[in-house]
Amino acid sequence: MNEHSEKKMGALLILVGSLEFYFLTNIAEFIQPSYSVSKNSISHLGIATDPYIFNGAIIVLGILEIIGGYFFRKYSKAFSLFMLLGGIGAAGVGIFNEHFGYIHLVFAVLAFLFGSAASYIILYKERKAVTVIWAILGTISILALVLFGIGILGKDSFFYLGLGEGGMERMILIPEVLWAMSFTASVLYRD
Repeated sequence: MNEHSEKKMGALLILVGSLEFYFLTNIAEFIQPSYSVSKNSISHLGIATDPYIFNGAIIVLGILEIIGGYFFRKYSKAFSLFMLLGGIGAAGVGIFNEHFGYIHLVFAVLAFLFGSAASYIILYKERKAVTVIWAILGTISILALVLFGIGILGKDSFFYLGLGEGGMERMILIPEVLWAMSFTASVLYRD
């Protein structure tokens, strides 16, 4: 496979992983009667009534990120590494659910931090107007991660900006998923 074909394969895998995760996470939220998007963390779905939906979805995401990242190695070794680390983090979140405490938290930070920071590598590599938007989305995720971390470690909901723990966590996740889907879709539809 040439670099162009490998990049398209990597993009397809990451896009499919992002889509299935986003879709199944929403399904998991809908079927949990007492789940609150604002009050409960996303990972709470991994210990709720039907944990296999969320845990399975995030493990698949992690695996597809790892494999997809591998296909980007000729495009950028750094991007490939960030996808590998983000994928390990995502799979780890599903394997080591919230009951594992700090182990779970370490995997979540890997997934969020490296998934978001990968947008900077694309900005560096391509330097197009749309890559600035992806980097802004990555920055929003990283800033939200910092606030979320301060809130968790300091046990102070002030840092959730009135969104609640779950809402603040979505301020990390949603921009990250949006830039990943947009970037991978653009790779698939380029000439």
